[in-house]
Amino acid sequence: MPVILVIAFFQLAVLRQPFPDLVDVLVGLLFVVAGLSLFVRGLEMGLFPLGEGMADAFARKGSLFWLLAFAFALGFGTTAAEPALIAVAAEAARVAAAGGVLDGSAAAQADYALYLRGTVAFSVGVALMIGVFRILKGWPIQYLIIG
Repeated sequence: MPVILVIAFFQLAVLRQPFPDLVDVLVGLLFVVAGLSLFVRGLEMGLFPLGEGMADAFARKGSLFWLLAFAFALGFGTTAAEPALIAVAAEAARVAAAGGVLDGSAAAQADYALYLRGTVAFSVGVALMIGVFRILKGWPIQYLIIG
């Protein structure tokens, strides 16, 4: 709902333009809400319990390396597969091609989008790994935020 409100605000109040194909937009929004609801429910039922069990097992085993590797892989994998990131990266590639930053071929745009997704996923993986390490060491979060 917050995303819908932001888009509606900018479309109607800032751009002062009506929604093109309003019926298609509304049907698409319903599909997105239904799909995301099922996706989140599936995560809660299947992957979250599995991930929590694995994290507990790694913590009990006392292997810092494998716990941090698991945290990185989880952050990297979930971010790389994120549908919103896939869509934003593809759009960024189209904009970069239209702006002359890269060649307009489909291969160049696909590479750009892939590397953008990889960079974001790598960053999230490292951030998650640092967060887990911070929790284990008991460091206050302010030091990491300031840094």
